[in-house]
Amino acid sequence: MLRGVGLRKVFKTGLFGGKRIVAVDGVSIEIEEGETVALVGESGSGKSTLGRILLMLIRPDEGKVFFDGIDLTKLRGKELKRVRIKMQLIPQNPEEALDPRWRIYDSIAEPLRIHKLVDKSEEEDRILELVKAVGLKEEHLTRYPWQLSGGELQRAVIARALALNPRFIVCDEPTSMLDLSTQASIVRLLMKFQKMFGISYLFITHDLELAKVVADRILIMRSGKIVARRVESPS
Repeated sequence: MLRGVGLRKVFKTGLFGGKRIVAVDGVSIEIEEGETVALVGESGSGKSTLGRILLMLIRPDEGKVFFDGIDLTKLRGKELKRVRIKMQLIPQNPEEALDPRWRIYDSIAEPLRIHKLVDKSEEEDRILELVKAVGLKEEHLTRYPWQLSGGELQRAVIARALALNPRFIVCDEPTSMLDLSTQASIVRLLMKFQKMFGISYLFITHDLELAKVVADRILIMRSGKIVARRVESPS
């Protein structure tokens, strides 16, 4: 379903861009329909950059990204937008995805409004369906992000990601900011939706033990490269 071939990304830093940081260095990766691939590595190994390249939030300097055989690196504007509707991101910090000035209802509704997927009469029913599915209550919709706990915020972000019925989601350290019990509930939620809808996940984490629980396959990343690959049997 999703394939990255020979991906490379170099960032330039310093006053005149004199220092070059190779974030992703010749990576090839493939993720099948309904599969969870865990990407494990230390901070700064290039995991998040690779995830954003696969979503085309960052364009690679070299290499190609294919989604259902379509070369996304050749697409721009509306053409890319039509494909990316099926690809979503759950960030490490849920605050990144939620505007602090907006109530939770509007944050979840935003992608539906941008892509004009429902009319006004259908919007509220769709939002209520989503918050119920992720374990939130209707009363949470009238609150602002700062009025929710970390676990509630991440559930709201998951609801927002699911709004467009995606086929592929990059989960970028989605539990690292949560306590252990909340981590477990969020992982169970993500696995439930995968079984229900056949979603494919790239699950980015620094926790190898967590990766063993959630993943069909594990890729180890270090210094911008995939240095090891292993197959797991998720529990």
